[in-house]
Amino acid sequence: MKVTILAENNAVSPFEAEHGLSLLLEHGNLQLLFDTGAGTVLAGNSELMKKDLSSLDGIILSHGHSDHTGGLYLLDPTTVWHTPGITQPHYSRHPGKPVRTLTMPGCCVEHLKQCQSKIVDTFTEILPDIFLTGAIPRLSGEDCGGPFFSDADGNIRDEISDEQALLTKDGILIQGCCHAGIINTLEYCKQNAPDIKIHTVIGGLHLLLAPEERLRKTAEYLKKSGIKKLYLLHCTGENAIIYLRKALPEIEIFTPGVDGKTILL
Repeated sequence: MKVTILAENNAVSPFEAEHGLSLLLEHGNLQLLFDTGAGTVLAGNSELMKKDLSSLDGIILSHGHSDHTGGLYLLDPTTVWHTPGITQPHYSRHPGKPVRTLTMPGCCVEHLKQCQSKIVDTFTEILPDIFLTGAIPRLSGEDCGGPFFSDADGNIRDEISDEQALLTKDGILIQGCCHAGIINTLEYCKQNAPDIKIHTVIGGLHLLLAPEERLRKTAEYLKKSGIKKLYLLHCTGENAIIYLRKALPEIEIFTPGVDGKTILL
């Protein structure tokens, strides 16, 4: 598989950065877009990379946050795989900061209606050798990674239950933000696809605000998981990357999060 980073938090000129994530996946004859970023850099970076997004075989949305869905309206209508709650309200309320809406933008909600929605509500093989998890059960005690709410007043906690991950038959796991927690995600994949030995994880792990105890449990699990490579992007957090590098010398940890980079797997 070839993974090209089209939108990410970091970039080197002439590419542009944004707080968001979009990955172009080229797998055999398939060309899939995993998330669309926030929508401010997708078109320009794709053009610089000479990547034609008009002929996609489909789009996978990991969850409904606007930094992963905001570029949807820029793309030609196509098949879009997503979970049932992709358009539900999402907010973030950090102490001392204004309420921020993370809901899929209205223009993207309208554009989604023009696409062929394929709702993923359970672990599913969507294309040959490509699986989506659907919603991931929260069993490990990992939280969703931040002060997220389903209402602007901050009364209803949001576990971001609309999130899903992508798994290939040859053992590559691709994340948007991993709000479900990497332990829950890997365990759910193991339960549903026990013959697939996951060796590589790509994407955000949303450990920006994780206390040391959370990082310790994550590292202990990964140490025993059989993972060989981590490509940590977007929302993983520099503190978490430093911690995991020190705790997991046996795992190759990359931070290729620069728009325009291509990862060959």
